[in-house]
Amino acid sequence: MKEHIEDKPISDEGPEREHLDWLWLAGAAVVTAIAAFLRFFWLELKPLHHDEGVNGFFLTNLVRDGVYKYDPANYHGPTLYYLTLPFVKLFGLETIPIRVSVAIFGVLTVVLALYLRRYIGKTASICAALLIALSPGMVFISRYFIHEIFFVFLSLAIVVAVLFFVEKRSAGPGAVAWMALLLLVCFVPSAFNLAAYFGGDSEGAVWTLRVVFLIIDAAIVYYLLSLLLAWEKGRPIYLLLASACVALFFATKETAFITLGTMIIACLSIWVWRSIIKSELGRKWAVNFVLAFHVASAIAALYFRETLIDGGKWIYNTFLANPYRPAENFVAYSIIFLLAAAVATWVLFLLELKRENTSTVTEPVEVNWRNFRAALGDKKGIIIISAASALIFVYLSILFFSSFFTYAEGIGKAFEAYAIWTKTGNKDHTQNGYFGYLKWGMKVEAPILIISALGILISLLKGRHRVAMFTGLWGLGLFLAYTIIPYKTPWLALSYLLPLCIIAGYAIGELYAAKDIRLRVLAAALAISGFSLLGYQTYQHNFIRYDDDEMPYVYAHTRRGFLDLIREIEHYSEKSGKGKAATINIVSPDYWPMTWYLVGYSQANFHGTFVPSTTAEMIIMKKNDQDATATQMYSNHYKYAGVYPLRPGVNLVLLVRNDIADSDDQDMNKLPEYKPVQGYTN
Repeated sequence: MKEHIEDKPISDEGPEREHLDWLWLAGAAVVTAIAAFLRFFWLELKPLHHDEGVNGFFLTNLVRDGVYKYDPANYHGPTLYYLTLPFVKLFGLETIPIRVSVAIFGVLTVVLALYLRRYIGKTASICAALLIALSPGMVFISRYFIHEIFFVFLSLAIVVAVLFFVEKRSAGPGAVAWMALLLLVCFVPSAFNLAAYFGGDSEGAVWTLRVVFLIIDAAIVYYLLSLLLAWEKGRPIYLLLASACVALFFATKETAFITLGTMIIACLSIWVWRSIIKSELGRKWAVNFVLAFHVASAIAALYFRETLIDGGKWIYNTFLANPYRPAENFVAYSIIFLLAAAVATWVLFLLELKRENTSTVTEPVEVNWRNFRAALGDKKGIIIISAASALIFVYLSILFFSSFFTYAEGIGKAFEAYAIWTKTGNKDHTQNGYFGYLKWGMKVEAPILIISALGILISLLKGRHRVAMFTGLWGLGLFLAYTIIPYKTPWLALSYLLPLCIIAGYAIGELYAAKDIRLRVLAAALAISGFSLLGYQTYQHNFIRYDDDEMPYVYAHTRRGFLDLIREIEHYSEKSGKGKAATINIVSPDYWPMTWYLVGYSQANFHGTFVPSTTAEMIIMKKNDQDATATQMYSNHYKYAGVYPLRPGVNLVLLVRNDIADSDDQDMNKLPEYKPVQGYTN
């Protein structure tokens, strides 16, 4: 096995200017367009999930009260609400604006993957970006008003920013724009708060002060940007952006330390691995390492043979013998084909690697401690840039957790959240066991899992591309960490799916560039079958079966029939003549995300338990659990209008006052037994 592994010194001039590759740019544009379409099309299709309703409640309070009071019991940070605030200020508290704020970062995550082109290759970066664009989970959660997508975006932004800093790349337009936006976020909201404080009750004074402060802030931002761009051609901007991303990372979700921890472990593992394979002993025993790996894999397969057999049965029962759904032959046979193609590819790859370890990709700089230290500059530069990075990290952390200096208690509560999260993380509330993420992944993300496994092995055996090895070990580390942690939710999988998409793209790129035509054919087969299966699964998961509990990311989602209840409420509100001033008493203990859909109703009262009512236009109760008591309390003044599904096992009944009831509404004494349609049915 011939090795060509060299450490290249960093260039003080940064990367040379590349000629524009119009074919690659066209591919990048197509991938970005696909990502945008899948994330923005028909955003209001699925009703809000329970968690989206809770987040919508916090956002509504922020809009009305001007402050987000961070509560560690909620254990999710404030960034999501402040990212969404401009959208609802412009377009109102509606479903599309809040989801757009998340979808944007879903697309930007795809775009960021394209920036890895110089480190993993042209074909690899396009394939990695397309895998992220088509991933059913990445699309599903990008159309969800929760924290996860911004969290995932930040993780990749940290990596890209550090890479560009080590590369000594001069600050580009994108970096300057992000830094300008970041500085504006640091200054403008606080200035507006000051304007409201000093302006008092005078609207004219408030607006005058806002304009004055805005002009001052713009001048400060311009001055700071000028200083940064004059500082080594703006190169330190990338490290400052990385520091800002870390601060926002922790201000988004407390699981940030898991991701950062696996990144650090991945870096250390690469250093150890490279030390081994670059040594004379490592080169001499390379074949033995590979042989030992296969022997260990065979022994493990024999030891866990019952688990593997159960896995095969699970695939058969899930896709081909599901008594509740038609057989998904295309999915099952595609997974089998991908597994077989991956094995054949691995065998051929080892044969070619034995002859020569070559690659068409040369990283612009070795990403190691030596070059990172060189990018920091002399001692004076280290002090300045370290102080600036620490300052921006501390300032942003305080800024968001204190709700832009309006809630000082939030700073202390940021630390309390970890004690709460630690207790929560030790509970297996989904009852899926250690193989939960593997099953969920094989159900809808099989191409990513299978091809990424190839990519991890290829990157380690080639030992040439540190970024590829890093993303592979980062993804594997997160997968193992979340597998071990008992607490499991499907959207946590996005944290490891992102790096797995990148290393899978690397695998396709390296295989397609191989000299052996058979490897190139297999690479094309893996890519085409993988993209086709992901496209099909994304369509099914996001536009057809978006409330089907058998789809992993659905996770007890609000049923589509719930929107019929909202339409009926609108109908009876208009019929009463009061419109959104109609009184609605919600006595059901289960009602999320109804708070979001009734946010415009000033007299929507979420009691969660029975209250006397004779004048309210409508009452919403829980079917079965509250039938007898509701009939006794409300039957003289209300009629039964219908039953509507909320989520699995929870159905809601709409009662309307007699004088506004429709002719086909029924007497409550005849409240029927009813089994509403439970979401998606074939």
